[in-house]
Amino acid sequence: MQKINIFSFMLALMLIHSGVQAQITTNLPIVLITTPAAITATEQQGSMSIIDNTSGINNQTDPATFVGMVGVRIRGNVSSPKPSYNVETWSAPNVNVDTSLLGMPSDNDWVLLSSYNDRSLMRTALTNRLHEAMGRYAPKMEHCELIVNGSYQGVYLFGEKIKKTAGRLDLATLNTTDNSGIELTGGYIWKIDDGTALGTSAFAPPYATTQQIKFVIDYPDAGDITPAQTSYIKAYVDSFETAMNASNFQDTALGWRRYGAVNAFIDYMIMNEVSRNYDAYRSNVYMYKDKEKKMRPGPVWGFDLAWRNTADCSSASDTGWCYQIGASCPSLGKLPPFWWSKLTTDVSFMQDLKCMYRDYRLPNQILDTNKIFTIIDSMKTRLTANNAVSRNFTQWPIWGVPLNNEPTPMATNFNEEVDALKQFIRKRLSWLDNKWVAGLCLWPVALNETEKNMQVELFPNPASDWLTIQGDFGNAKPWQLEVLDLRGRSLYKSMFSGPRAQLDTRAFTEGIYLIRIEQNDQVLTRKLVIE
Repeated sequence: MQKINIFSFMLALMLIHSGVQAQITTNLPIVLITTPAAITATEQQGSMSIIDNTSGINNQTDPATFVGMVGVRIRGNVSSPKPSYNVETWSAPNVNVDTSLLGMPSDNDWVLLSSYNDRSLMRTALTNRLHEAMGRYAPKMEHCELIVNGSYQGVYLFGEKIKKTAGRLDLATLNTTDNSGIELTGGYIWKIDDGTALGTSAFAPPYATTQQIKFVIDYPDAGDITPAQTSYIKAYVDSFETAMNASNFQDTALGWRRYGAVNAFIDYMIMNEVSRNYDAYRSNVYMYKDKEKKMRPGPVWGFDLAWRNTADCSSASDTGWCYQIGASCPSLGKLPPFWWSKLTTDVSFMQDLKCMYRDYRLPNQILDTNKIFTIIDSMKTRLTANNAVSRNFTQWPIWGVPLNNEPTPMATNFNEEVDALKQFIRKRLSWLDNKWVAGLCLWPVALNETEKNMQVELFPNPASDWLTIQGDFGNAKPWQLEVLDLRGRSLYKSMFSGPRAQLDTRAFTEGIYLIRIEQNDQVLTRKLVIE
C-alpha cells in the first residue's frame, strides 16, 4: 500500500476546501474553464483556455495555446461529485465555431469526461483505441487536467462527442429537402434510449418481462428531421428486426444481411465481449446508416463500467457473455435487444467472427495481450510522469470507497488498480480464446523473407465497390491475383501486368477474404474485408 505524508495530505485538503490551490506542473494538457456562475445542466457562456506546450511540460501560469469563448454545461449525472461536461466552442454568444483542439479534427462540440467511477482513468480511452485499430470510428480522447473557476478538478478525458461530421462519423448530410430516392437513404444516427422519436421495437429483449427497446434519433436533430425521413429510417430498423427474427434470418440474400453490415456487427460484438462491458448492447448504444449503405452498430461509447469495474450482474467474472446479462439480471431496467443472441446462432456469422477474433489475437495484432498491455503501460506512464494521478486522487480520495459495487478486494492505489485490470484482461482473453479460436481460418502467416521484397498496398480496405492493388513488383513480369474465402476455396484468379490493378468487389458478398498475390517464387497473402 502506498504511504501518504499525512501533513501534505491534510494541507492539500485545506487548500482545496479554502479555494486556494498550488499551481500545477504537468505533462498533460491543462484545461481551464471560467464561468460567471457555478456550472449546471443549463448551458451558460464561459471562457476556456488550454495550455499544451510543444515541450510536453505545462505550467498553469504558462501562456495558453488556445483561448476562446465556450458554452458549457454539466453532462449526464448532475449530482456526481466529479461531473462531466459538454463544451461548445463559440465565436460569439450561441454562435458555434469549429476549432482544432489537442490535435483533433476541427469541430465545435466537445466533452470532458470525469472517469470518476474508473479509478484506472483509462477504460474508455483504451476501448476507443482498440476499436479504432479495428478500422472503426471511435471518439478521440486525450487525458488532461481540469481547473474550473480556479478550482482543481482532477484528471479528465477531453475529446470528441459522437457527431455526424467529416472529421468524426463521416456520413452524408440529410437536408430537409431529401425526402425521396437515394437522398433519403442516409445518413442517420440513432440510439437505444428512453424516448419514442423513432418508436418502439416490436420485439421484447430476451429475459424481459415488460421492458421494451426504444429508439431515439440523434441525427438529424429532432427539430430538423422530416416526416419522410423519420418514416424511412423507422421502416428500415423495423425491416432489420423482422428479418433477424425470421426463420430464414441466415439467408444471405433475404435475411438480416440485407439491412445490417456483417463486419461492423462482428467488431462491435468482439469489443463489447472482450471488455466484458456491463452496459454492452443496452446502454450508450448508437447505430448509424450512411447513404446507400447498411446500418451499423456504433460508435462505441461509455466503458467506465467495463473491464471488470462492477460486480453487478456477474460482470466482474472473466467468463460469460454480455449479451446474456438478462440471465443474471432479468429485472434490469434495460436489457440488450434480441439481435445479439440471435446472431450467435448464425453459423456463417459466428465463423467469420471467430476468424476475425483469431486474427486480432495474432502476435502484434490488435488484441495481442502484450499489445494491449503496451497501450495500458503507455497511458500509465503518461498519467504518473508528473503526478497527475496523485493530484486526482488527492482531490478525490476514493480508494476503498465503494462507488459502483466494485469487485472485491478493491484496489488501494493506482498501481494495484492497473495490475488488476491487466490480470482481468489476461483471464478474459484466455476464456474467449477457448470459445472463439476454433474452426478453420486460413489467415496469412507471419511475413517471410520473400514477402519483404514485395511492397504492395490494398486500398480501400474495407472495400465496398472497388479494390485497388498497387505495388512495386520489381520487374515487368506478370503477377497473379487470387481471392480466397476463409476456407481456402479460390473464388477469383487472374493475371496482371504493371504496378496497379483494380478488382470489382461488388461481385462478392460482404465478409472476410484473403488476397493472394504471386509473382515468380514470391507469394504475399493479405486479409480483405468487403462491406
